[in-house]
Amino acid sequence: MDTENRFEKVRAAIRQLDSGIHACTLYDRREKEVAMAVSYIQAGLERGELCVCVVDDGGQSIREGLASEGIDVDAELRAGRIIVFEKSATNLRTSDMVGQIEAWARQAREAGFAGCRVTGEMTWALHEGVTELAQFESRLDFYRIWQRHMCTGLCQFDVRRFTPEMIREMIIVHPFVVVGDRLCRNPYYVEPEAYLSPDWPLQETDWMIRNLEQLQLVEDDLRASQEGYRALTRRLVRLQDQERRDMARELHDRVGQNLTAMRINMDIIRTRLAQHDDSAIRARAEDSMQLIESTFKAVQNVMYDLRPPMLDEYGLGASLEWYAKEFTERTGIRVESFGAEDLRMSPDVEIALFRIAQEALNNVARHSQAKNVRIELRQREAETVFSIQDDGVGFDVERDRPARVGYGLVTMRERAEAAGGALSTSSEKGHGTRITVTVPRNAGPERPTL
Repeated sequence: MDTENRFEKVRAAIRQLDSGIHACTLYDRREKEVAMAVSYIQAGLERGELCVCVVDDGGQSIREGLASEGIDVDAELRAGRIIVFEKSATNLRTSDMVGQIEAWARQAREAGFAGCRVTGEMTWALHEGVTELAQFESRLDFYRIWQRHMCTGLCQFDVRRFTPEMIREMIIVHPFVVVGDRLCRNPYYVEPEAYLSPDWPLQETDWMIRNLEQLQLVEDDLRASQEGYRALTRRLVRLQDQERRDMARELHDRVGQNLTAMRINMDIIRTRLAQHDDSAIRARAEDSMQLIESTFKAVQNVMYDLRPPMLDEYGLGASLEWYAKEFTERTGIRVESFGAEDLRMSPDVEIALFRIAQEALNNVARHSQAKNVRIELRQREAETVFSIQDDGVGFDVERDRPARVGYGLVTMRERAEAAGGALSTSSEKGHGTRITVTVPRNAGPERPTL
């Protein structure tokens, strides 16, 4: 991922921090540290908060970063909206910092600020040792500094200077952790009452076991919910497809037959009119005949969209070839379909893959600006692989998570899972998008044999 996108992810996460939150984040280069601090302070200024930046030796880099965002740093410093607290200018110790943060919070409240936010580049406290630093972080939560004073705290840790053991200790004393573009609630967080207890070293194993049990219970509940959701989705998909099938049958049996009768009647009328010299009536008859033909075609298209009749008789391969041709004629986008025409699967799987193809091609027509689409259906030893590849504009998978791209993709994923399969998406800006569905060969009920 390029630097610009990485920093955009950082900014997105930082802006999720709100009053009462105490979070930590890790970095491995100065640019990331500065990007996080600048985004954090910038968000605070926009909200009318007092912004405090505690640094070891990076104050100048943060000032320059703020200036690059169009912030008049000197004016903000003079107005007291930004405070840069540097270790080199003070005798900074963790034992004094709890009181200092409370003093800043009172200062913010008395000056009429909307709140107070503090960010610290934590190497300033590295000389005191991991125990002192971890206990300081835990005391901040024990005294409820952030909640009582409507404060926000972001602690930054340089993984090049903190050992893995130190990083582990820092993580367990922070309720929230910034990871990528997300603010994550920390499942490994240890409440300060436990961590600051003299018996904590003896209690840590019991805490780990309890935490594992809780995580497993959450995972079991989530799995049960997912299974229930998938079962409901499968039922809804089947009901929807049954309704579509019934509607298509009704259109064929009633509307289609009536239109056919009307067409026969108009043919008879047109033949009789040919024996009379009444051009106006003949013109009306021809116009009525064209309206019947166009209505017949429209009804036929709706019937095919609801439930392609060839899907049951000839299978998915033939249906995809027909739909690809229809789509090309309608949109001008060239679609080719490849795969074994004689490949048959269960009805649920075939209709699911066909609906996914419909939705994918609709997305292509609306968003991709593609000129060509390739649909492929392949049979492997243990699974069927169905893919749709276009040469359109694509999207950034890292920045635009597939689940957020649109409702259509969510629907396709649900259909794939309801059929017992899985859907994946790969894309790149300017290089098109590929949707792949894999379905186990034994997925879905067996197709009845004749």
